[in-house]
Amino acid sequence: MINNKKTVAYNNEPGLTWFKNQIGSSEHTYRQSKVNMIQRHLLREHNVNQRLQRTYNFKGKAFTPAAIILQGIKTVINFHTAYLVGNPVSITGTPKAVEQMNNCYRKGIYSKIDWQILNDLITYGNAFEYVYLDNNGIIRSKIFRNRDSYPIYDDNLNYRYFVEHWKSKPKGEEHFVIYYPTHIDTYVNNRLVSSIENYTGLPIHYVTMDKAEYDQFGDSIVLDLIPIQDKIEGLLSKLDDAITTLSLNPVGVITGAKMTETDMVDSNVAGAVLNLEEGNTFDYANANMDYYSIKYEFDQLYQQFNLVAAIPSSILGQNNIANVSENSMSMVYQLTENRGKQNMNSLIEGFRQRWEYIRKLMELTNNPISDDDFESLNVSFNISKPIDTKQNMENMKMQYDMGALSKRTIMELSPYTTDSAQELQRLADEGKSICDTSDT
Repeated sequence: MINNKKTVAYNNEPGLTWFKNQIGSSEHTYRQSKVNMIQRHLLREHNVNQRLQRTYNFKGKAFTPAAIILQGIKTVINFHTAYLVGNPVSITGTPKAVEQMNNCYRKGIYSKIDWQILNDLITYGNAFEYVYLDNNGIIRSKIFRNRDSYPIYDDNLNYRYFVEHWKSKPKGEEHFVIYYPTHIDTYVNNRLVSSIENYTGLPIHYVTMDKAEYDQFGDSIVLDLIPIQDKIEGLLSKLDDAITTLSLNPVGVITGAKMTETDMVDSNVAGAVLNLEEGNTFDYANANMDYYSIKYEFDQLYQQFNLVAAIPSSILGQNNIANVSENSMSMVYQLTENRGKQNMNSLIEGFRQRWEYIRKLMELTNNPISDDDFESLNVSFNISKPIDTKQNMENMKMQYDMGALSKRTIMELSPYTTDSAQELQRLADEGKSICDTSDT
């Protein structure tokens, strides 16, 4: 992944047996159980499927209960991911720093990498990224699957090692890739097959601001949504059974003399008359369901789902929004913005570590970035939210006329510009340079 050069032996570092004991600890076993539960749920292995294991007799035939599967959680994950990184982030800083970093981001397709990181962060509460130099000299990042990832912390919560462990399905080979701060060892079926130099350090561990039982790991919003969705699925499935059996296909009840099959009329005959003896009655036994009680419970469950998911109810079709002002829209998106700010802080912390690694690899490729340029780097998120772009641009123009905002900052904040350095260069090529000394 980095190179094929063998490194010297590292005798003072722990070996494979020590790492096997570490990933088998209660800490990692508990976390992986949560990861597997989330993954199974997203793959439609829900509790409601247990209803399919039972069959009943209804009107002399086998009846299989309904098992309604909902996938609202996937929509929640995609919504929060697209909200923050659906539009590529904008790198800010000095023109040279922005140019260098944007060039790296384009070649490494980091818009996709950012999406994968935030998607994992929201889904599992943790995400893992390793920055490396590929064989073509391009800086790239690898995103690890949560179920294969084991960051190793010492007793003082210092990040020391990282283990990637999985078993291949075709051959059943067991793989261990151990990341030390200085090198990477790869084991296949307990045999060391390669040891290469690690130029960037340990994989970046992104953590949500909501902490799990172990402080070094993040907690997932999905774990809060699964019980609510399970309850909704169970109620909908039972309601479907009630409608199917008691409302759409009610049982006929006769009082008085018993009727045999020979007394019945062919179901294909229309307009037939059923003659009963004097004193006999015929009626259908159907269910009188309390509509308002059922609706109230479902409304409360969906309200709690939207509240925990921190998304506008209109996203899942619960309410309609039309012709509302931007202030009203901001109120509707308030919970989403709060969740977005948490995710933003988690990403920025990891991005700064990523930039440190990228800088190291730039130096290796004779493309160094100066201290001043590097310190100027920052990131701006282009939020995917309905906004009044015209009003925002007018407000920025007003600030510029007041002397409180530079043209370059306007360009960085504009939703129409994702690469301010490139845009400045294009304007200069057209002879319309707008960034003078006073603006920088």
